[in-house]
Amino acid sequence: MSQLPPLESLDCDGDPSSVGLRWEKWKRALELYLTATNIKSPETKRAILLHMGGLSLQEIYYNIPGAHVDKAPEDNSGDIYTIALAKLDEYFSPKQSRVYERHLFRLIKQEAEEKFEKFLVRLRNQSAKCKFQVVEEHLIDQITEKCESVELRKKILTLGDDVTLDKIISEANALEAVQRQLKGFDASKVQLAVNHVNKSFSKKETPDPCCRCGGNHPSNEKSCPALLKKCLKCGYVGHFRRYCKTSKKKRKFNDITSGTTTVAESSTKKIKTTKPAEDVHYIFQIDGDDTIVCTLGGVNIDMLIDSGSKCNIINDATWENLKSLNIIVKNQVKSPQKNFVAYGSQNPLTVLGAFDSSIVISNGCKLDEETFYVVKGGTKNLLGKDTAIKLGVLRVGLPQNCFLDDNFVTSCLPS
Repeated sequence: MSQLPPLESLDCDGDPSSVGLRWEKWKRALELYLTATNIKSPETKRAILLHMGGLSLQEIYYNIPGAHVDKAPEDNSGDIYTIALAKLDEYFSPKQSRVYERHLFRLIKQEAEEKFEKFLVRLRNQSAKCKFQVVEEHLIDQITEKCESVELRKKILTLGDDVTLDKIISEANALEAVQRQLKGFDASKVQLAVNHVNKSFSKKETPDPCCRCGGNHPSNEKSCPALLKKCLKCGYVGHFRRYCKTSKKKRKFNDITSGTTTVAESSTKKIKTTKPAEDVHYIFQIDGDDTIVCTLGGVNIDMLIDSGSKCNIINDATWENLKSLNIIVKNQVKSPQKNFVAYGSQNPLTVLGAFDSSIVISNGCKLDEETFYVVKGGTKNLLGKDTAIKLGVLRVGLPQNCFLDDNFVTSCLPS
């Protein structure tokens, strides 16, 4: 049978209540050991007490007056073992104020994430020092006031005068079990969400088919077999008939009207004007509805490819919408020194500002930082030539690509 560990750290220079608590716990373990080994002789009990207590306990014992006696007193007030215990009790557990102990009891509260059983054990230990007449009533009051669970407090108040400590313990254990089960349900929901996200990513790993030939490669792939093929449906070069998306009205040249107050409208006719300054940028616009979806700083907008403009243009209405959707931008500039003139007009457009942002299109191409200018008025958002070439949606020198009607490019060239 295993023996007790020695009782160490019995120096009373520290907190007396802490020393007394350790002594009470060790003494209780000693009594259990003596009972289990069926030791009844007072001499043997005292010897085991001193031996198992260690040198520190022996030093204290032999310096307490009246602790060590050779035989039991004649008045039968106890044997040599009980006398030794009583003297050690007086030494380790000095009398405490009942008022102070009850004050400590009232300060005890259930800590966050502390199990109810542990909270109740702390209350019981302290209540033993308070000398309450009816301990259970004080335990019920303290639990009601200082427990963490609002639901348990409601249960106690609902029971009213019929409440007992056993009922409170049963309700507390049931509520803690329900809380653990609810956490299990939440964990299952999180796992389902993770699985759904994983499936979504797995689906996205498969690339979108080419819009020119339907093959499993990006639409701007140089090895695309339809890149230089003439469509038998619309007559343009750059895609097969099966994947032709050219609208019916686009299968012939259109006259593009000139000069309105909207952003960047152009004319197929050659405009005779005075030679502009070198810092003036002309803007073109297609008289149609063919656009591509671009993602600017995390927000989707429709943009029209303008092969005649080097810059990217956003109208002010679109800019206000982008701001409301929390677009991610940087390097914002108010009223930049930039001049834009629509062909067919001699009046420059009002440039409200500029910003840098990332841009992504449907074929997966992405540019981390491109500059966009915000102009007042207008109905179209224009993707400039330089950015369009980088994204692979405009090939200069080819008659057709899957996003741009190249008749417009041809019509914009000087005669």
